[in-house]
Amino acid sequence: MKYLKRNFRVYTVFSFFFFIFLCILFKITYLQVFAKEFFKSLADSQYVTVISFEGDRGIIYDRAGRILAKSINTYSVYADPELINDKNKVTEYLSEILEVDKDILKKKLSLPRRFVWIKRKIPWKDKEKLANLDLEGVGFIREKKRFYTQNTIGSHILGGVNIDNRGIEGLEFFYDSYLRGKQGGVSILRDSSASKLVFSPQTFHPQPGASISLTIDAQIQYWVETFLKETIEKFSAKAGSVVIIDSFTGEVLALANYPVFDPNRMGEFPFDLRRNRAITDMFEPGSVFKIVTLMAAIAKKEFSDKDIIFCENGRYKIPGTILHDWKPYGLLSFREVFKKSSNIGVAKISNKLGEDSFYQYIKKLGFGNKTNIDLPGEIRGSLKPLSEWSSTSHYIIPIGQEIGVNLVQLACAMAVIANGGNLVRPYLMKKIWRDGFLLEAEVVKKRVLPLWASKKAKSILLEVVEEGTGKRARIENAKVGGKTGTAQKFDLKSHRYSPTKYRASFIGFVERGEISFVIAVSVDEPSKSHFGGVVAAPLFKKIGEESLRYLEYKNILTKNALEGSGPS
Repeated sequence: MKYLKRNFRVYTVFSFFFFIFLCILFKITYLQVFAKEFFKSLADSQYVTVISFEGDRGIIYDRAGRILAKSINTYSVYADPELINDKNKVTEYLSEILEVDKDILKKKLSLPRRFVWIKRKIPWKDKEKLANLDLEGVGFIREKKRFYTQNTIGSHILGGVNIDNRGIEGLEFFYDSYLRGKQGGVSILRDSSASKLVFSPQTFHPQPGASISLTIDAQIQYWVETFLKETIEKFSAKAGSVVIIDSFTGEVLALANYPVFDPNRMGEFPFDLRRNRAITDMFEPGSVFKIVTLMAAIAKKEFSDKDIIFCENGRYKIPGTILHDWKPYGLLSFREVFKKSSNIGVAKISNKLGEDSFYQYIKKLGFGNKTNIDLPGEIRGSLKPLSEWSSTSHYIIPIGQEIGVNLVQLACAMAVIANGGNLVRPYLMKKIWRDGFLLEAEVVKKRVLPLWASKKAKSILLEVVEEGTGKRARIENAKVGGKTGTAQKFDLKSHRYSPTKYRASFIGFVERGEISFVIAVSVDEPSKSHFGGVVAAPLFKKIGEESLRYLEYKNILTKNALEGSGPS
């Protein structure tokens, strides 16, 4: 019995130590095999910091090859708090030169880290001032910064990037996945005493992003922005926008808003100035929307040039209200209704067409839907379903009330008349390329109007400019057609149309030879005059004259170059 008890004690002790041995063996195996990568990463993190760098963003060019946006070298400031003995002194210097709040700097320099950013992408002069001070624990890393060569020109098209060169607005945002470079990085190591930082020779070089060529012409864009600013200031207006598109392809030659901003200093400007009003602002178009009634009436063959419409001497009772003309017209021909921009005449024409037919053409011409322009933030506008139209709607929607549009939509609708009946998609990207990759834009268009109908509509709009409300838009030796618009703005507070706030517009086309383009102009709340024919039409004329002359000159240069490259 004693023998058995002794053996049991030996067995128990042996089992206990064997169990301890197995636990230790299991722990060692776990640490060496299963948790190897975790502890390796933990060790590395104590001695290695990896700083990532984006590759150069692609260059953005205009249609003539001018650089609009590119990446340039700049410097960012970092610090190793453990190497800074006199933190107060260093804080003073950094705050004064870099204009960074002292409290923020003190917090950063008190962090238990070996690397903290002080300020990213500083001006060269600030970098030189700091370098001359030779502050212990403060260093520089070269980075890339986005630079917009034309400053404010094309700002609402290009948009901008954040501190890490990621697109946040405009084309920079829309095509960010193409423009953004592939990431690279560099390792920062601490030496064995953990007192110094050294850069590892192991650097992963970033790859540049793709470049983009635009349909925009920087010269035309400059004129548009210059003349728009002059008009806004002349009439003490709140804001304004201009869009120019090629009538046949939809290429956007210029797109401008005022006020503007400088994308090189985007953070200094409020969102209201950065908003791309040409595509984000919805407004009631007023009389420029009468081109929809014009196209629908012609295409449906409901009216001929001989038809006479009685315009009620300027006062017409309709359900819920009274419709007025800006002049008391009596009998007007079909053409004269549009030449003189009679609200009553247009309402009667649309009423005879019927709600269904008119609504069908509103939809056909793209209203109520996005144009799908390659810019972020476009609104689709506001078009009530036919089932929600009131007894007043089919009288006032044809004259541009109770419907919301953006300026690009109006430009595309006018292009239907200018190009022979096709609704085109407006676009800004001509091509994207990098090594081994090329993406070219395609012209997207859809026939929405017969050729004969577009020709007749064009002839009437030519008369609007020659003899009607758009006389101030005439350009010598060129075909110019268009429509004026003077729209009262709806006051949301009083729930009535404002007697003092207007939007003045002119939408038209310019043709000479092989050149044909549409210009859409809208000026918000002009105060010295509010008529589209007075405010917007002269701006259209200025832009049209300069653009036509320039495009003809460019065509001559291209033609001569092609002829010169041919066989002798």
